[in-house]
Amino acid sequence: MARFREGTGTSLVVALGSLTMFALLAWMLAFLLWIALSVYAFVEMIGDGRPSPVAVLLIVVLLVGTLVTLAAVGIGFVGKSLTPRKRGRD
Repeated sequence: MARFREGTGTSLVVALGSLTMFALLAWMLAFLLWIALSVYAFVEMIGDGRPSPVAVLLIVVLLVGTLVTLAAVGIGFVGKSLTPRKRGRD
């Protein structure tokens, strides 16, 4: 006889949500990086015309860090809302 495992449904939902979020994260990162670097190139074209590698690196680091943090917070909220509350013993 199969043993009943209580948290299986919750863990599957969180795992599928994580998988979806990380798949979307790659596309969002590519799109936002393209937008940010296009704006940076346009600003540099108007200005002195010499792009800084440090500025490009900072753009990439900030975008990746922000998107990963937002994904982790979202997954944490989903996992917290799906976890059943513990009941006190009477």
